[in-house]
Amino acid sequence: MLFCEYAFVRTTLDIPDAVFKKAKLKAVEEGVALKIVVTRALEREVAVLDDGLAARKKRVERLFAALDKARNKSPVGRLNREQLYDRPVLR
Repeated sequence: MLFCEYAFVRTTLDIPDAVFKKAKLKAVEEGVALKIVVTRALEREVAVLDDGLAARKKRVERLFAALDKARNKSPVGRLNREQLYDRPVLR
């Protein structure tokens, strides 16, 4: 089986005229192909999604760490309603 180091996908996109003109102008000003400008824009967008996912994972880890810390390590036995709501853990 052969593997390519660089793989490209050809696709068709419907881009509003104003956005296309701005992207094409930017490409001309920088002296690069339009696909370079579009690729960089998509990479930035995906990076934002990755950053959001990483932040969400950190929040989940902190939540589970807090739950582990708050977990009662010793059994309390059977509690009636008053005892249950008078425990210091819930205050």
